[in-house]
Amino acid sequence: MIIRNLKILLALSLGFLVISLGMYFDDNSSKDNLPTESLIPTFDEILKEIAYIEFSNSAGKSVIENVDDQWLITSSNNFPANTELLSRFFIQLREAKIVEAKTNRSDLYYKLGLDDENKMSLVLKSASDQIIYDLDIGTYNYNIPGTYIKNTNETQSYLVTTNLSADVSDFYWTPTDLINIGKSQIKSIQIYNQNMINLVEESGVLKHQNLPNGFSKLSEDKINEIHSSLTDIQHNGFILRSDLPNSPNFKVRYSLKNGTVLFINFYDISGEGIHITLDWNYLNNDIEISKFIDPILDGNQLQLSSVSLLPRFAYKVPQLLFDNNNLKLRNKSE
Repeated sequence: MIIRNLKILLALSLGFLVISLGMYFDDNSSKDNLPTESLIPTFDEILKEIAYIEFSNSAGKSVIENVDDQWLITSSNNFPANTELLSRFFIQLREAKIVEAKTNRSDLYYKLGLDDENKMSLVLKSASDQIIYDLDIGTYNYNIPGTYIKNTNETQSYLVTTNLSADVSDFYWTPTDLINIGKSQIKSIQIYNQNMINLVEESGVLKHQNLPNGFSKLSEDKINEIHSSLTDIQHNGFILRSDLPNSPNFKVRYSLKNGTVLFINFYDISGEGIHITLDWNYLNNDIEISKFIDPILDGNQLQLSSVSLLPRFAYKVPQLLFDNNNLKLRNKSE
């Protein structure tokens, strides 16, 4: 599993940003009235030291830490962080320039979103747990545009040029890609619920191979839906597998043409929604594995996110995935 280092990703992103800015200012050399004072002049030195990132407000906090060169959401069971989203935030922080000073009166902070009820605080720490930078972030003003900020231990507030809006929710910093496998990659599907249903690919379509006497054939529409059900799966939450019910509602075994086998257990948890576990056997080298998957929908795609390989988590998925996979046989007399 490849977890990209935030500092490497940020350095690359900043490189592209510098090139883009250079091209922009070459064509706009007359625009020389922009602010020149950086919010954090020592940003490059600070970046080298960051090992702990905390976003917090009156509702809660999210903590992201560098653990063995992996950026993990330690406030959420060490789930991998979305390093691309973090990188974009840090680019905004690095490029922020002070437009003007605002109020230094605490009774007026609410107008800027910098009062205790509305502000978001950012804390950056070193590996030795020393605070190397902290900042209170207020409202982003789209009309100017710019963000109201102040250093946590100071009273003076400022307007800066970039959008420093973010979120304290752990899920906000979570990569959500899981699987993107096209129907042409699927060799067979076995569904284990009330009856074992065996679907095998023949000439590009799935055929039901074990229909018992006295039962109606499965509709082609339902078979087509399950044939495409591994296309562009995203999750919208996760829990530890240890917190799942003892038994799943049903299980599905997907066999791919390259020999890879995927086992999915489905859990319909009251009040919590549908959760699945993903277990892989015989992963083939021709599968593209990365933290983020491309929106390819041509039917031949074969992509997995590194998140889908994590063994400790179950993922919350849409009800439709549960319904499409939960095929059941019906007696002809029904």
